[in-house]
Amino acid sequence: MNTLLAQLKFDGRRLILRNFSFQFFSILMPAGFYLLFTKVMASGAVPTRFNLQYMASMIVYSGTINALFGIAQILMHDREQGLLQWLQRTPTGVNAYYLSIGVWSMVMNTLAIVVLGGLAVVFNQVSLTAGQWAAIVGIALIGQLPTMLIGVLVSFINRAETLSVVSNLITFPMAIISGLWWPMAMLPGWLRPVGKLMPTYFVNDWLGAVATHATLNTTTVIGVFGWIGLLTIIVVGGTRQLLKRGDGVVEV
Repeated sequence: MNTLLAQLKFDGRRLILRNFSFQFFSILMPAGFYLLFTKVMASGAVPTRFNLQYMASMIVYSGTINALFGIAQILMHDREQGLLQWLQRTPTGVNAYYLSIGVWSMVMNTLAIVVLGGLAVVFNQVSLTAGQWAAIVGIALIGQLPTMLIGVLVSFINRAETLSVVSNLITFPMAIISGLWWPMAMLPGWLRPVGKLMPTYFVNDWLGAVATHATLNTTTVIGVFGWIGLLTIIVVGGTRQLLKRGDGVVEV
């Protein structure tokens, strides 16, 4: 426990308190998008349902950026600096390190919910019960796991430039086709079925159903946990193969 607390303090200082870009892209940019699309670019009265659904979309978008840019770059940077190799030689190993990174990622996502929820209440006068807010936090944290696992996979790339390109190629197309930026009805008909298979779509649909009192489709919940299971298998299997090879990275 002492080892984990020390790791949490160490990572909190370097990842959160001293890393403004991490805070900006994970929290402030989705908050700016929320205000842009619900207040600045909106004409006339905006339905409460849209304000709530777009809040949910930006929560998912924040978690996606956090995972595919924040976590992926952090893991790659620490590997390049030799931190992981050093931790592997210590009695405690790397478990506390990975747990700490995951905890701080969840903290960032919770902060994003607080910020986006606050904006929705103050500027758009949305009203949710305490139970709805609690459900949104829980679903958002569970729903962040698929993108966190994708971030871990991306972190195995060996070059920062390539990692940045891959993160962009995954994050923004996935956000667009899964309906995070604008309604899926605006997408071409042939692209919508693909978007509805994305993990971000399932999480967004789940959050939106809770926020707007809509009927929750069972396939949405199955989709979230299906992605978690599939990506966990891929991450564990891929990590074992890399360790057997002895390099721990993917040359790209």
